[in-house]
Parts: sequence; structure tokens; C-alpha cells
Amino acid sequence: MIAAILAVSILATLSIAAARYASLLPDRSSSETILAQDSDSPDEETIPTDQVDKYIKVYSSMQKNHSLSVEQATSKQGLSVDEFRTLEDKIERNPVVHQRVLDALKASATGKPVVNSESSD
Repeated sequence: MIAAILAVSILATLSIAAARYASLLPDRSSSETILAQDSDSPDEETIPTDQVDKYIKVYSSMQKNHSLSVEQATSKQGLSVDEFRTLEDKIERNPVVHQRVLDALKASATGKPVVNSESSD
């Protein structure tokens, strides 16, 4: 029973985080998206894997310990809050990395790996 309540709480937290991410992403038409993919826009900026992993670890630790502050969670990963927020902005502007983060956080919350829903071409 407690595990179910905890799971619902974690999933609610993920839903809130996903909604926050979605609200911060610019609204793009499909033609703009195609153009952005063809250009070297800052939205497609490469983010080092180790930085993405740190970002995921910060959110995962806060999922596991709801009393943990952002300052505490970021400091455990060697990041300041400003560095974390800058990294967050970069991740939110990169759809591929953003989806990877969401999948990792869902997996962390449920304890199960999330199957990638994209088809392989």
C-alpha cells in the first residue's frame, strides 16, 4: 500500500515536471521543426553525456528524497544551482536529449526501463 502511494506520488511529480518542461518549450509548426533540424540551430546544441547524467541524478535524488532541496541535490553532483538551471535550459531546447531525460526519470520513478516508443527507420 505504501509502495503504491509512493509510486503515485513519484508519477505525479514526473507529470508536473513534464508539464513544466512542455510549458517552457516553444510552440513550433511542423515546417519550423523541419527547418530547425536542417540547420545548426542552438536548439540542437550538443550536451555532454556526463552533464545530462548529472542532471538526471539531481532529479532522481529529489524523486527519492522529497525533502532534498535543489541546492543539496545539485551540490552532490558538483553543480551550482545556476549551472543546473543553465543545463536544464539546454536540455529543454534539445528534443532528443529532453526525451532521454524524461525516459530516464520515468524509469527511475517506476524502477522499470522505459521502452523507446520511436520506430527505427
